Amino acid sequence: MMIYAYIQAHSREGFMLQKDKVIIMTKLALEEKKDPRLSFITRNYWFDDYLGLELWKAFFAVTITYVLAVLLGLVAYGDDWTVRFKIADLLALGMTLLRVYLLVLTACLLVTALSHVWLYKKAYRKQESEKSSLRKLNRIYALEEALDNLGKREKRSRGKE
Repeated sequence: MMIYAYIQAHSREGFMLQKDKVIIMTKLALEEKKDPRLSFITRNYWFDDYLGLELWKAFFAVTITYVLAVLLGLVAYGDDWTVRFKIADLLALGMTLLRVYLLVLTACLLVTALSHVWLYKKAYRKQESEKSSLRKLNRIYALEEALDNLGKREKRSRGKE
């Protein structure tokens, strides 16, 4: 209580410091609560590791989905294909399926890469904003501590007189 009285008596910024501190701390808490996943990304992954992991996940998801779709097509139309088509036609169909797979895979990996680069950059900007707010908060604490030490020194000097 004496610290606040000293700050109020010797500084017009005393209550302003408290208000600024509350505003900064509230802003940091709201940003953390709004999207905690963004903080998780930049704190736990380097950019290359994060992007590589997401591309591998997309690769396996597309491959498994495509294989299941082709198998489903074989189950549904397999009898018809074996009766109608010759071996050369089936090879051409296989090449077409492979081309379509590579096209779909390329498109999905490109979309995944672009979206996760954007997401990582957004998380990085948020982290930089948090660092800036924490620096401001640290300066406020340092100023309060300096004012507190100044008040203690003045008290000691008055007590010795």
